Amino acid sequence: MNKRAVNISSLVLLLALLSFILEVCLYYFVPLHWVSVLAAAVISLGLTHYFLEITLDYDSCFLLAAFMTIMTTAFCVVVYLMQTNEWISYDYSLLVLVAANWLVPFGYCFIRDFMDRGPRFDDYLFFFHGMSIIFLVVYLFAVTKQFFVTPLVPPYKSLSMGAHSFIPFMATGTYLEETLSHGGNISAMLTYIAEVVLFAVPFGFYARVYTRHMHGAVRFLVYISAPLFIEVVQFVTGIGRGDIDDYAFAIIGTVIGVGIYRLVAYISYEVNKREFLVDRTVSKSLLFHF
Repeated sequence: MNKRAVNISSLVLLLALLSFILEVCLYYFVPLHWVSVLAAAVISLGLTHYFLEITLDYDSCFLLAAFMTIMTTAFCVVVYLMQTNEWISYDYSLLVLVAANWLVPFGYCFIRDFMDRGPRFDDYLFFFHGMSIIFLVVYLFAVTKQFFVTPLVPPYKSLSMGAHSFIPFMATGTYLEETLSHGGNISAMLTYIAEVVLFAVPFGFYARVYTRHMHGAVRFLVYISAPLFIEVVQFVTGIGRGDIDDYAFAIIGTVIGVGIYRLVAYISYEVNKREFLVDRTVSKSLLFHF
């Protein structure tokens, strides 16, 4: 590593550390926690653009985003474990803060690579796979928490074994019908459905990414087996809610994730005449080989 690369890496880590301190201070001192999220998004966007322009590769962007994501994730976990605490409170804006530090650099670099018409910037695939691995680690923890530690449950009591346990949407449809007929509010149920579906979307996208060279039958087996595994474990352990409706919602989310991959791949091919996961420069060996 030459002196310039060392200096740039040091600058990246310094600015990332200062940004993290600023985000923590905003979260602690400003009652509106969304201010820290907005600041994180603006800072991440500005620094990502700056380092991409001065280095002409995505390595520094990955270092910046990885540091910020890991540090804010650690901060989120610490605050969550400290509850109940009179000095600092945990809310879902902390999760959005983590997402902003990951998503903004990821999305910006994706757009820059998509719009790049020549081999101006290097190592996008290193950036993509590195950022994906960081996301998948955090995603695994989030799935574990939301399905096994503090499980997501619908706004009605668990039903005894019956036809609804085998017929998709029977229990959900019955609840919605009864609630609406009595003039009740179904927002809690809709929120629950949205959460289960959204949790499965990243799985569908990345399952398609990392099985894209496999046979279609193998990919299909992966799509249906992972959500089934979660439901079976919940049913056997009694943690959470192993239910056919949750499985159906997860499959819907998986299909959406696969659809997002197909849409991105289609647009990339139509615009750039290449797959978005094909390295245009092949300038050096990638740390991650897929």
